[in-house]
Amino acid sequence: MSADPAARLARIANPPAPTPEPGYKRALRWLLVPIAAACCLAVAVLAGSASLSGVVEGARWFPALVVPILALHLSAAVLRAIPRLRWAAFPAAAIVALLAVAFSEARTLNLGNLPFTQWVWAMLSEAGMQLATQVPPVAASLPVAFSVLCFTLAISLAVELLAGSRRLAMLSIIPITLAPIIASLFKQEGAGIGYLALILLGMLGYIALIPYLFAPVSAKHARVPLPKPRTLGILGITAMACISVLLAASFWMPGFRNGMFAEGQRPSGDLLASNVDPLINLGRDLRSNSGVPILTYYTTAEKAPYLRTQVIKDLSADRWEPSEDMLTSTLKGTTAVPKNFNELNSTNELLQMNWPGGISTSVLPLPNRAHFVQGIAGDWNWTYETSVAGLSSEARASTNDISVTYADLFINTEMVRNIGQLGISAAAQLPEYLKLPQDPDNGLEPLLQQTLNEVFGQSGIPANDIDAAIALQHFFRSGDFVYSERTPLREGYDGANSRVVEAFLSRRQGYCVHFASAMALLARKAGIPSRIVVGYAPGEATGESINFNDNMSRGMLDRSIEDGTELTGYSVSGKQSHAWPELYLNGMGWVSFEPTPGRGYSPSYAPEPTPTSTPQESTAPEVPTERSVPSASASATPTAQADAVGNEAQDSLVAWLVPVLLVAACFALSVSPWIRHRQRQERLERVRRGGDSAARALLAELQAIGADYREPAGHHESAGDYTTRLSENHPQVADELQTLKTVVQESFYANRHLGAEDSTILLDALRAVQENLRSELSFIQRCSAFLFPNSVRPARPGKRPRINA
Repeated sequence: MSADPAARLARIANPPAPTPEPGYKRALRWLLVPIAAACCLAVAVLAGSASLSGVVEGARWFPALVVPILALHLSAAVLRAIPRLRWAAFPAAAIVALLAVAFSEARTLNLGNLPFTQWVWAMLSEAGMQLATQVPPVAASLPVAFSVLCFTLAISLAVELLAGSRRLAMLSIIPITLAPIIASLFKQEGAGIGYLALILLGMLGYIALIPYLFAPVSAKHARVPLPKPRTLGILGITAMACISVLLAASFWMPGFRNGMFAEGQRPSGDLLASNVDPLINLGRDLRSNSGVPILTYYTTAEKAPYLRTQVIKDLSADRWEPSEDMLTSTLKGTTAVPKNFNELNSTNELLQMNWPGGISTSVLPLPNRAHFVQGIAGDWNWTYETSVAGLSSEARASTNDISVTYADLFINTEMVRNIGQLGISAAAQLPEYLKLPQDPDNGLEPLLQQTLNEVFGQSGIPANDIDAAIALQHFFRSGDFVYSERTPLREGYDGANSRVVEAFLSRRQGYCVHFASAMALLARKAGIPSRIVVGYAPGEATGESINFNDNMSRGMLDRSIEDGTELTGYSVSGKQSHAWPELYLNGMGWVSFEPTPGRGYSPSYAPEPTPTSTPQESTAPEVPTERSVPSASASATPTAQADAVGNEAQDSLVAWLVPVLLVAACFALSVSPWIRHRQRQERLERVRRGGDSAARALLAELQAIGADYREPAGHHESAGDYTTRLSENHPQVADELQTLKTVVQESFYANRHLGAEDSTILLDALRAVQENLRSELSFIQRCSAFLFPNSVRPARPGKRPRINA
């Protein structure tokens, strides 16, 4: 050897003492890393909760989460940084969570001064009811916002519980992903790539800080090293690579940019939605394709009636939903409803309804012009303006069979024309039913006017409202529009509002909600008051019938129905969910129309036109759907339709196969780096412990570094020869290599083994050798060395020794 081994070992064993650092700076550095880690976790949790915007309407509920989540993670991080107070980190986080719940905005709803636990349970129960009876986006009420706060706090507590242990810290990603998973299931647009990217960045930052958070206690008394530029560079490259993979996968895999249930069959509560967004709920019921009967009924009418559950009056609002400010009356039990409609040329019919599984919603489906209801047990409400009935909770639980008499309108067009010339015009009577949506972009009204010109042609709007209404109905049923339940969802115009109607009139594909909404707005544009009715189309005939007798009426129903009159049975399921427009005709009141092709039936006063020529073929190809109704001129054969379905299934398979292969490739590429990392950590840990195996682990790691960076040890090359050759090839690290050589030879041949106190200098020398060898490779060679390390490959004779120390 060229140098005195004893002197070199003495320098290794007694390194110069580091310059002492002031206490306040050391304390600041101790707190800096935990605070940074807490901020990373808070960002990840808040980004996950933010992805719920779209499950819950708007974003006004989100700011209330920021302060509690930051306070929770920061308080736990500060206490965890103090060794004697680590045990108090999670209790402190739990206390912050309780304070956030106790002082939330929802506390104003505790009008009954309930005890805290009962109030929390009542709030969560109310939120559960609202979530179960609405389809996303759920209205952002105080109970719903409170439930989101509790959910986010629970996630943060779970994260802090895992973050208290180094072995479990990386599992914090599991609870953080709960919110995006929920968003991907319930939102049409998926969890959102931006939110997922923020979660990823927050978790990568936290994972990078884990070694500093759980450094040995002895190391905390020395100067705490900050991440080196190389470490930060690797972290940045990793973050960019992960985000790139995330962005690439988002183009194929459902859940990122669109919901997991791309066909709209998103899950929702067990209860039937009835209070908010009935139009969106209707689309959900249609796409669920459920044939389970909701109710069955028998009727004396020749045609089964439409059953109404909600009426939407205000079409000028951003969100179309039933108005809650209408005059209602509380009725009890069997009641004759005051008639606020014209019975001219109508017949009284009887309807007997039964709910096989019980009534699960507060709204009572009734035919239009109902005037006597028998069988309700308890209180119920009646809205005169819309003829909508609502049941109290007592009545809903106790009622199962209901009998209704109603007036079935039977009029002709000429009668309506004559009556319409009398009295005040409908537009003057109901100006609020003529309001159109706000049109800041000036795109809707020109489109409505253009469509009216297409409907009425050069002659313009007819002088009589009934003629204009019939022309509008024929326009939608003529074949230029296609019935499709899936196209609106795929192309982003599901539901109903002005934007949706604008897209529908351009695309000309949709289901009953779109047809009813478009006809209602066109009618208003033409000067005819209109509204949208939601409920059920006529049910499916069951083939059963019963005969009317006095025992049924109990002496109370309309006695104009003769004994022995046959009542035909029908069944109603989610497939009959329907929406249709009602137009106000002068002298007749509110009259129903059916613009949706293939659904229900055209009323007698607006029959289907007799085709005199071949209808114009639709220019918009229909997306296959189980109940799609093709246009009159559709020439698609069953084979062509089957091919379209097959192609769609094949595309779906490819869409899933590409991301699966991508994930499998990423997993395969990560195996060798993971094995190399584990081997390296095990060897370095043995070096830190010292003893007779430390030098062997040190040499094995040096040989592994050389193998990875194209300087492998020869098959019969000794440790001294190998380090000497490396020193000649890489003089920049000759001193470090000589240090390693001395320690290894002293341990192998003089039985003077490495001590734990010497490990820091030796590991620094080993790191310097690795950085030097790595810096001499090109970027591609460095990537290859990382992804395919030679040190983990099986040894081949004549190439290099097996590295198994």
